[in-house]
Amino acid sequence: MNNESKIKNEFVGDPIVDAGLMAIKLLANKETNEYSKDELKKIADDLLKLYLTPAWSKEMQSIFPNSTYIQPAKNYNKEEKSREFLYELIDGIGISENREKYCIFCGNPAYMRKDEKPFNKTQIPLVGSSDFTNFFPSFNDGIEICARCALAIQFSPVLYYKTGGKPSCISCNNKEVMQVYGKECIEYITRNKLLGAYKTKDFSGIFDEGFKSPQNALFHLAYKVCLKYKRLRILKEHEEIVIYHIDNFNKDPKGVRIYKLPNEIFKFVIILMNSPEYKKTWFNLLDKHYSKFDTNNDSPIWKTNNNRIHEYLLKNESILWAFKDDNSKKPTVPWIIVECYMELVRNMNKQRIEGIKNLADKIAICIEENNTKKRINDIISARDFPTFRNQLRLVFRDWQKLGKEQPMITYEEYISTIIPEDYSNWKEVQDLIIIRLYEKLHNMLSSGVIDDVEQEKSKGDEE
Repeated sequence: MNNESKIKNEFVGDPIVDAGLMAIKLLANKETNEYSKDELKKIADDLLKLYLTPAWSKEMQSIFPNSTYIQPAKNYNKEEKSREFLYELIDGIGISENREKYCIFCGNPAYMRKDEKPFNKTQIPLVGSSDFTNFFPSFNDGIEICARCALAIQFSPVLYYKTGGKPSCISCNNKEVMQVYGKECIEYITRNKLLGAYKTKDFSGIFDEGFKSPQNALFHLAYKVCLKYKRLRILKEHEEIVIYHIDNFNKDPKGVRIYKLPNEIFKFVIILMNSPEYKKTWFNLLDKHYSKFDTNNDSPIWKTNNNRIHEYLLKNESILWAFKDDNSKKPTVPWIIVECYMELVRNMNKQRIEGIKNLADKIAICIEENNTKKRINDIISARDFPTFRNQLRLVFRDWQKLGKEQPMITYEEYISTIIPEDYSNWKEVQDLIIIRLYEKLHNMLSSGVIDDVEQEKSKGDEE
């Protein structure tokens, strides 16, 4: 067996091609440099039987529209034409006759089909059709691709994930995670083949856990990876998960929507999921922030309705508002979770987090010793930076009136730790102080709300 009779081992970095290469590896149950073209043809035969089932034919509409797998023309032999196409790609692996054009995915010489037609969206998702050259890179009537990558793409749906009724390609920069995830997809397919579930179009061919919201599906995969895959000791320090939500119809000009869970959020999720206490707290918090629109099915809300916390995390916007309840004046999570979030997700250094915490603790002492609960509401109600800064000034004055030997905070600490640079993140500082005060002054605050008289006095102090 020579090298040209084997498919190469390396991944190329494209999520769809790599998903296909992983699918081939798992279906063959061998390393990708160990099986021959004859073995590939046997795997292709099994794939074809799967794709021609009613359930999978429905999926092909969104992935390979008008392809040989679903061609509706009268007297068209879908099985024969599809096998011919897959076998041609397998036989074309390693052939280097075309030295003028190169595969856009791996850089190897591009493959010229026997019918000399270009590869378009019928065979390669998201690239457009040959009649519309403006949909293609370099204004060509198709894309340049080698037989190996083109074959891998045909297998990639085996490792897709259903979200919102559409196929989604899952990508992770940790290939061990992708391998474990891929095995779960294949187990799903094998189980449903044995049950005869694919005989109806009412069943999902692609791995489907019932998620209508791609954002929630993304976090679900992250939670699953942290809980299940952590036990397998395959997690590293740099994981990122991406969902490519695919629609290969011409009706949707976007074609694909990308939902990415960056490494900093992934690290935060790992900490949450590996503590039973933190995990319970986090899921209880999420339960309070699902959108309230009605659903027409019996699926749980966490599969169907978007979650505001998930949305803010993916948009890189602060979720400190979710860590406090201003009505009951209580924190919704322990301070340690707040610290982890600020350090890992918001990229705030430990020294600054500790400085804000120490200031909040001293403010709590000041409020307790002066018995001035009104100061809490004053800090909460500040809607702009000058007002917030003035409330801190009033607290500093209260501290001095207590006769403390040391100042509550030095000038250097104030400008370097609390409110540095251009003041743009003062709102996060305010939220952190409030969350910490709710935690430190729990007993005082649980005794009752601040009455109107105290609030009026507070206004007088400001004046």
